[in-house]
Amino acid sequence: MVPHDLIADILSRLPVKHLLCLRSVSKLWRSLIDDPDFINLHLSRSLKTRTNHTLILKNTDIRAADLSPLGPFAKLEHPLMSYNHGVEILGSCNGLLCIRNIVEDMAIWNPSTRKYQVLPYLGSCKGYACGFGHDPVADDYKVVKIIQLDRADDDKPLESEVKVCSLKRNRWRKIQDIPCVPSFPSANGVFASGALHWVLAQKVDLLVTNVIISLDLAAESYNEVPQPEYQDDILQLNIGVLGGCMCVVATHGDARVDLWVMKEYGVKESWTLLISLAREDVAGPLRFLKPLAYSRSGNQVLLEHDNINLFWYDLVEQKADDVWVPGMPLSYETEICLQSLVSLDVDGRHQKGEDNGDIKKMDDFLSEGSRKGLFVSYSHFPAEIVIINMTVALVFWSGRYRSPVLLSYQLKVGHSHSISESDRKTFMNNVHLPCLRLQFHLECLRGKQ
Repeated sequence: MVPHDLIADILSRLPVKHLLCLRSVSKLWRSLIDDPDFINLHLSRSLKTRTNHTLILKNTDIRAADLSPLGPFAKLEHPLMSYNHGVEILGSCNGLLCIRNIVEDMAIWNPSTRKYQVLPYLGSCKGYACGFGHDPVADDYKVVKIIQLDRADDDKPLESEVKVCSLKRNRWRKIQDIPCVPSFPSANGVFASGALHWVLAQKVDLLVTNVIISLDLAAESYNEVPQPEYQDDILQLNIGVLGGCMCVVATHGDARVDLWVMKEYGVKESWTLLISLAREDVAGPLRFLKPLAYSRSGNQVLLEHDNINLFWYDLVEQKADDVWVPGMPLSYETEICLQSLVSLDVDGRHQKGEDNGDIKKMDDFLSEGSRKGLFVSYSHFPAEIVIINMTVALVFWSGRYRSPVLLSYQLKVGHSHSISESDRKTFMNNVHLPCLRLQFHLECLRGKQ
């Protein structure tokens, strides 16, 4: 008999897609792979060895590819479909993505396991900045939203308020205001070393810009992060994360861009100049540069240039090599996402707040419909139906309007209508998600399954 610890050690070296298949081998393996200790072991090994990373390109849709070796790209189906299928990626942490669609629905999503949790609807506002990261003390994931408030006097500086929604509590709550002024629209927060970071301006003196403010997700307190001793004046300052370390990208006009890495978090003396790129080192102007990831050897860094180009920068030879992989769009935004088994634990968590009442109302509504025989679940939708009336009604729960919503679609008059798998998916895509449940109300006679 192979020791249990040895099996866990061997399995922790495999990609997530193989582990998901191996859950079917036996009850023992399923229990092992689903165990939180194994999930943390697999996560820490992936971070340490720089393996199991995915490069995500977002254009009108989302495409993903293994980072090592890079490519090819495949389309990802995200869980926040609406009349506009586009989403914004607000952050990435431990294999989870925080996404938001055009109607302000937000969700935390694991694209590797395809599990997700929709956050309570907060509503739209004039301007805001977001952030997503992990609270290591509570072992919880938190979404932060800095909201711009209306001001009565235009001469006064912008006021804001900060709200946090955690995965475990699943409700928004207000925390202390941020001590600086965001410029709206503002870049989303960057997560590193247990804190979210933004580049802001001071409230007392608005002329003092490019201040890096951190929000410790465990203590929910703010601090100013010390910066490197820059050699020249900065035209633009951006922040990022590289290999788990915080970094800054200082743009010195169109002549040069410097990439600094903070080797020891919070220690000013640990800032190290990793890359200095001159205008002639890349094709096109140096407007924007985003560090993404180290290569597996650690000798190269993958960078995004102006949303149109990717290149590996060799730290030893100090030269850049452009990257092109089949399936890449012409322009895109990039994100690095770890392939992980991190669970959202939607079924096991204890919900609190107003959202809990909404879940109960939804369950009561749908259970009443099921008792009366009004609904047919999507998984049991017949492969062939005979139309009596000409209407198919989609009944779903709207987290935004906190009530059941009915959408009706007209079908062609006909004796019968065959429903293919692609047609069924079309029904799904026409529904304003997030849908906590989707049921079909069909005025029809069932045909062959």
